[in-house]
Amino acid sequence: MIFITVGTEKFPFDRLFQAIDEALKNKEVEQDIFVQMGSSNFKPQFFRYKKYVDFDEMVKLIKKSDIVISHAGIGSTLLCLSLGKTPILFARNVAFGEHLDNHQIDFARKMDTLGKVLVAYTKEELIYKIRYYNKSIAQLKPLFAQKSKDRLINCLRKICSQRLKRS
Repeated sequence: MIFITVGTEKFPFDRLFQAIDEALKNKEVEQDIFVQMGSSNFKPQFFRYKKYVDFDEMVKLIKKSDIVISHAGIGSTLLCLSLGKTPILFARNVAFGEHLDNHQIDFARKMDTLGKVLVAYTKEELIYKIRYYNKSIAQLKPLFAQKSKDRLINCLRKICSQRLKRS
């Protein structure tokens, strides 16, 4: 199952819901999808939804999902990561009237560079990352592991060079 959450923001996120509904209709995505839709008035034809879910239900849905797609809200993203899930972030965009500014895009970019999440900036990227989710997260882990290894090596070099200077 795929679970999609868009938080409790007052702005609708119809662009995401239309992309998912269309992908299901065209059989580009074939998994069962449940969406927490928030304030949207979009009427899906191909997925199940609820406007809002309470926190306990949100945790259960994230835990039992194979894939979680989130709106790039900090709380939703950190909840996914704390529950051991690597979410696909699809940020709200001010150009589409989905928020007051683009802080979600900035946050998604930062999380992307850290190798913690998958990020889709377009409908096509979103569908691709859903279809090839396991392959995509497998590519994240070596990237993140290499970054961690590089940071450790750099840290050890600094420590060694400081000790050599003291000697």
